[in-house]
Amino acid sequence: MSSYENSAHTGRLVIVPRVRDAFADLYVSNKPRGATPTLLVATQPPIELFQVNEFGSKNGERDVYNFPVLFHRCGLPWIEANSYLLNLVKNKHARTRPTDKARRTASRLLDYLLFCEDQEIDWKDFSGKRPPLRPTYRYFRHLIDDGGKSPAVINQYTNIVYDFIKFVSLNWHYEIDMERVDTVKKVRLLLESGRGARMIEVEKRSQTLPTSKESNVPIGFVRDDGEDLRPLTNEQLSELLAIIDDERNWSQQERLILLVALMTGARKQTVLTLRMKHLEGFTEDNLHRDKTYHLHVGPGTGIDTKRDKPQMLHVPKQLADDLKVFASSPMAVKRRGLLREKLKKEHSSLEALNDDDMYVFLSDQGNCYYMAESDPRYLEVKSRPTGQVTETIKRKLIKYASKEFPLGFTYHWLRATFAFQLYQHLLPLLASGRLQYGEEVSLVQRRLYHSNRETTENYLKLFRLHSDKLAAQELYEDEIFGFGDYSDLRLESANE
Repeated sequence: MSSYENSAHTGRLVIVPRVRDAFADLYVSNKPRGATPTLLVATQPPIELFQVNEFGSKNGERDVYNFPVLFHRCGLPWIEANSYLLNLVKNKHARTRPTDKARRTASRLLDYLLFCEDQEIDWKDFSGKRPPLRPTYRYFRHLIDDGGKSPAVINQYTNIVYDFIKFVSLNWHYEIDMERVDTVKKVRLLLESGRGARMIEVEKRSQTLPTSKESNVPIGFVRDDGEDLRPLTNEQLSELLAIIDDERNWSQQERLILLVALMTGARKQTVLTLRMKHLEGFTEDNLHRDKTYHLHVGPGTGIDTKRDKPQMLHVPKQLADDLKVFASSPMAVKRRGLLREKLKKEHSSLEALNDDDMYVFLSDQGNCYYMAESDPRYLEVKSRPTGQVTETIKRKLIKYASKEFPLGFTYHWLRATFAFQLYQHLLPLLASGRLQYGEEVSLVQRRLYHSNRETTENYLKLFRLHSDKLAAQELYEDEIFGFGDYSDLRLESANE
């Protein structure tokens, strides 16, 4: 077992690598049908119990990995908090049940307990006549006076404590009046979007601080998941391609990690979880009229996508050919061998990755750059790689770029650049009338798998028309997306 590096949490927050059959039922006085006898350890003499595993659970599917356990100052487990943490993962499917959130929540709850211990107050005693005398109000004041946390972070801390105490009030025999824990009001909000308006009801707690409003999006950018992005201009893209074409400074793997995003619009979790089996489908029989291969990604494919959304990438033939050549190179073969040895040595109890499931992109140590949810190690590993290599590549690119190249460039800009390139290929069709205005938005939207039209328009900052026609026609795609190799990229100066 191990604990977080925070010295105040040493011995108080312990990570249990694996809790077997975490949600099984135990019986003492009777033996239900199908129960398995087991012994309660650390008793003298040992007490026999009867364990009934969850229906349908097998092969460790209901085990919990890297589970946080909290302790009081005296060394006894904080039973109420540990019960709450287990409840956070109880009703989730095994593949969506990593304990990352539970570990963050445990850290916040321990901070609350440490405060209460330091102040010599009972964390669950809300008998104080005035709010400033009650634990949660005093803790809220402490977070503000401490000065080390932003309003948004303080709100996260108090919300976790509130939800925990609410759980305790519902599931334990403590007389806790939630109205004394915090003052909560119901607030109705009107949310407006491109798909219409809807009314929602939210809870507003008194133990929160106002957070700053979002800043305006800079001209020429689009805000996506809190990040300001924009496509590279044609000249900037030309410079990027020239930089990574230098074989003295850039490996084929680095180039391909960039080119897959540029030529397909895929996000980093999709690019970096590409497997060997997916390259096997890049054959002449599967090549479509637009000179691309259609690659299904998302749930069930072994390739991750944002929010597990099923998608289909259009992989240009030249890119596919380059991926196959790279994957058969001595370097790539060696790295897959290193990963195979690592799995055998460090995870011998897990199902091994077969050759087809090997990652295409691996580090020189045989590590994957982004661990897919379908990876056998996914639940067992506490700190999973999440694509940090893209930041390394970005820093390297900026090092070799000119002063005209944008310093704010990120890997995600390649997705916007891909959409901009497709849009430029549609402009002649719009001008000739073969494509009606508004349809270009829908076509790009389909390639980016945006949930609604408005996101696509904002994302690119290139579309000025707002047609209500959403459906793209399949017959266009074979002709308009002549996007089969790198030469189809527009690199000349254009009125952008």
